[in-house]
Amino acid sequence: MQRYRLTINEDWFYLSGEHNILALKAALAAAVHNGGGFVDILSSVRSQISLLITSHSVVKFEAIFTEDLPDLIESTPTLGLSYLDDDYGLD
Repeated sequence: MQRYRLTINEDWFYLSGEHNILALKAALAAAVHNGGGFVDILSSVRSQISLLITSHSVVKFEAIFTEDLPDLIESTPTLGLSYLDDDYGLD
């Protein structure tokens, strides 16, 4: 079975097997064409993520076979570099 890893700039996400990749590519392209916009994805750990896509976003899709995916039991992160845990002083 084949899955995909989506990389936006330097952040990457293993996508849920439920994603229609062609529709996701179209949504990303439409966001760029419209001057920027949010595109929602569902990661392999079932978390909903909204990505702000602009004309400066670097987007890459990688096809990965299921047997090559990291084992979640070994606590391998399923998300790339993430800034969600940073404190931006939004108390």
